[in-house]
Amino acid sequence: MQIAGIVAEYNPFHNGHLYQITQTRAETGCDAVVAIMSGNFSQRGTATIADKFTRTKMALLNGIDLVLELPVPFATASAEMFARAAVSLLHQSQIIDFISFGSECGDISLLDTIAQTFLLNAEQLNTLIKYHLKQGLSFPRSRQQAVIEFLSHLVSPEVYPLLKDALESPNNILGIEYLKAIHQLNASITPFTVKRISANYHDKEITGSIASATAIRHSINDHTLQYQHCMPSSAFHLLNPHHLPSMESLASFLHFKLIFSKQEELYASWDIPKDLIHTFIKHAKTTPTYETLVNLSTSKTYTRATVQRALLRILLDIHTESISPFTAQAPLPYIRVLGCRKEAISVLRLLSSKSHVPLITNLGKQYDTLDAAQKQFINYELRATKLYHYLTHQPQL
Repeated sequence: MQIAGIVAEYNPFHNGHLYQITQTRAETGCDAVVAIMSGNFSQRGTATIADKFTRTKMALLNGIDLVLELPVPFATASAEMFARAAVSLLHQSQIIDFISFGSECGDISLLDTIAQTFLLNAEQLNTLIKYHLKQGLSFPRSRQQAVIEFLSHLVSPEVYPLLKDALESPNNILGIEYLKAIHQLNASITPFTVKRISANYHDKEITGSIASATAIRHSINDHTLQYQHCMPSSAFHLLNPHHLPSMESLASFLHFKLIFSKQEELYASWDIPKDLIHTFIKHAKTTPTYETLVNLSTSKTYTRATVQRALLRILLDIHTESISPFTAQAPLPYIRVLGCRKEAISVLRLLSSKSHVPLITNLGKQYDTLDAAQKQFINYELRATKLYHYLTHQPQL
């Protein structure tokens, strides 16, 4: 059995996702498609438009056979950690032959050239990145400029503009991180990319049947039905526009946490620089809203997404001590199943027999059998779920 893996948020599931699944099946000839999906919070550090089990149903009704959960610390991490953890899960499952991802360029060879440049020349690139950061560029722009400078004398003039474009597009960048992770983990997984069509990642307007998830979320939040034609009917009817999450509801929690926590406790948070924590504390004393706190903390050094992820980690008490063992070569502590099509039960059985790490299919029954590290990660999920249902003003499922 040939199986393809897709890493996704499905926030929400739309026609572009359906196109990717269809193309993946057609081009790879795979027998099944497994999705690694974020839980209730996205890589931008914000609550998803629908809860993870609703989004799982959307996926299973539209071509995905099995949905596995990307643990919340990594689902809400930087592109590098997000991709590395997702590829690690696919690799640990021992059932994946392909990884399929969308990209703006649609060129695996170009993306892999960039990925290997990062891996083989890390020290030189880091020096260049630090230089551009000191010049006032943001980290994403500094990294882009460093790679372009490094490769400029190694590529032909025809390739140069393609290289620049590849490093400016979000899905290309994520694709590069998937390729880096495959090489780092020595995973026997063949990468495959589907070129994005119609809409760009950051487009906020809906102009056809395929729109960006950003545009669809804007339409949903504006309570228009324009997005209806951009989603499969089954996915559209699963959305509940009356229970949309509001990050603004976090304001009082964040102010309490930032003002009354000891600095040492905040410093223990995973992957948050001390100067950013100091910025949070300073603004929390005078800023009444979540949106204002995010805006005041965003800078050339720290993007809006970085700020939102950091605030979420502080709220969820995600600490370096519990995460750091799993950020290098160590495998993630478990694989959690969110859903499986009845017709694809053979894929789940195959996963159960081959996985290198424990498989969680029924958390209620299996929780007491987990070790300390596994419980720590699951407790992050439980905390995130409680927070999500507070933000959507729904009773917890």
